[in-house]
Amino acid sequence: MKILIIDDSLLDRRLLMKVISSSGITVEIVQASDGDEGLKILSQSSEEIALVLLDWQMPKMSGIEVLKAMSKNADFKKIPVIMITASASEDSRQMARDAHPDLAGYLVKPYKTERLIEMIRLWVK
Repeated sequence: MKILIIDDSLLDRRLLMKVISSSGITVEIVQASDGDEGLKILSQSSEEIALVLLDWQMPKMSGIEVLKAMSKNADFKKIPVIMITASASEDSRQMARDAHPDLAGYLVKPYKTERLIEMIRLWVK
């Protein structure tokens, strides 16, 4: 079982990995530094990915574009996605849900680590 983190910030990816590993959740963590790379990882091992943690604002391909691509692919659509972003507006939340109606969660930075772990534990045991 794997969690895929798609975020252009190495610092944010490392923080997420630290939060997950210190929570006692035992999963393999896979990283992608942009949306293109994330979709390539999904295409190679979608059956192993239990959850995607996705940033919104990235170069090349935004998190919204990743959500749209995932919702159009039958293999990717079933994988839960938690968007982690600085975009706190209700319009942003709605845009994310419109891009992927089955969005598993939306977490605004800066987030409380306890809340992130609660959200992850809904999908990864």
